[in-house]
Amino acid sequence: MNLVLLIGVACAILFFRAARYERMSPWAWTAASVGLTVVLSMTTPSTTVLLIGQLALFGLMWWANIRRQDRRPR
Repeated sequence: MNLVLLIGVACAILFFRAARYERMSPWAWTAASVGLTVVLSMTTPSTTVLLIGQLALFGLMWWANIRRQDRRPR
């Protein structure tokens, strides 16, 4: 359980920093990561499933960033 919590916190920090870097809503992506961690830790205690879920959420974030209309080059 402690490893699942550590992975969840690390992924939430990763999502916060990535969203800030990409000029997206960092708190929304952090909440999505924490929510995914809570749901998956309640349904299955597998760290592999949690990592796959977080990776899928990161893919969703990447896809949402590409589809945005207000992207500006740096």
